[in-house]
Amino acid sequence: MPGGVRTEIHLSGEDTAGAFCLLRDTLPPGWALPPHRHPEAAETIHVIEGELGYSLQGGEERVATVGETVHVPAGVQHATRNAGPGVLSRLVLFSPAGMERFFLEAGAESPEASDPRKALEAALRNGWEFG
Repeated sequence: MPGGVRTEIHLSGEDTAGAFCLLRDTLPPGWALPPHRHPEAAETIHVIEGELGYSLQGGEERVATVGETVHVPAGVQHATRNAGPGVLSRLVLFSPAGMERFFLEAGAESPEASDPRKALEAALRNGWEFG
């Protein structure tokens, strides 16, 4: 993934009869995603390591730390970032499944091989809306 992000798909829609997909990602210091929404999928994020900065619907940023979980209902605008000085590691569940297609399309064998333009195009094809 662009920006040094590493994502592992632990359960896909095939594994859960379409109910959800489960990912684990590792995000370097300085990583951030701009405001966006997933109209058809809720997103639940559980912090394993580090600090997750997040805001919902353009509201004030909050920080979730190790052991805390954030739920973003489908269609709700949100922004997320690594709010700490070290690595941020998260479990991310999308419901229903399908969002794993974005990660498969945008992924690369190494950070050097990743392409931010390819990732943006994959995000748009898979229902992400920015702004």
